[in-house]
Amino acid sequence: MDVLEMTRRRHGELVVVSLAGEVDVDNASKVRRCLDEAVETHGPRLVVDLTALTFIDTTGLGVLVRQLADLRARDGSMALVAPDGQVLRRLRRTNLAPLFRIYDTLSQALA
Repeated sequence: MDVLEMTRRRHGELVVVSLAGEVDVDNASKVRRCLDEAVETHGPRLVVDLTALTFIDTTGLGVLVRQLADLRARDGSMALVAPDGQVLRRLRRTNLAPLFRIYDTLSQALA
């Protein structure tokens, strides 16, 4: 099992949270806390970079959907960076992809 790594940085009015490794039921609560803290510290405009994520289960997808709903309720926004791969396929298979603005690269999401 890959270890989950999370980093967060500010880019202008956006906060970028990068996830690497695997997100599953065992660590989804840590991801939720990280996203919540990022928004609380830097504001309600969030980009979640999933480029280095190798796996995400339905619990992890639920964290992303819940975060999106919370941000929309605060007039915030959330975009995902998910180049073609396992994570993007999972978002499409679960019919969650249309909920998000999804970009191929971080630079596209930040433009």
